[in-house]
Amino acid sequence: EQSNIVSSEILSIDFNPSCSYQLAFHLDDGWSGVLNVNTFSVSHLHCPPPAWLEGVDSVLHKRKATWLSTSSIYAVGSSSNNGIYALDFHPDTSSTCHVDYNEETKGSEENQPAENKFIPLSERVLSCAAHPLSHDIICGTEFSSLLMVSQKYETVRDPE
Repeated sequence: EQSNIVSSEILSIDFNPSCSYQLAFHLDDGWSGVLNVNTFSVSHLHCPPPAWLEGVDSVLHKRKATWLSTSSIYAVGSSSNNGIYALDFHPDTSSTCHVDYNEETKGSEENQPAENKFIPLSERVLSCAAHPLSHDIICGTEFSSLLMVSQKYETVRDPE
């Protein structure tokens, strides 16, 4: 049975560069998801806690999300906290955001795609852009700052 869902403004939509039938969306209530354009059904959904539940100012800002270019990860600013979500939108049921995800049937760890992560930052993020060759994310904030989120890289030296 379908719940009575209140209509929300669509702030951002974009096709997954790694999977052409996945159209991600981000709504003004903080929800994000994926529409499978082959079946016209929602395949993935992320519903973070509402701002009032977190005890945060409920003034919502418009946010623009982005896909990482090669990994089916969708990055979006949080609607209630300073930071971004990196959402696992891999196109199969092993994705933690997939509507048919079942934790009990989770496979071995080496077969698991990424999981959802919240990355805390110093300011509220309104827009995200991903570098096309790396997984670096540039975040635009409500106070006109640009913040860069990237993995820590370490150089391994040959002991000889």
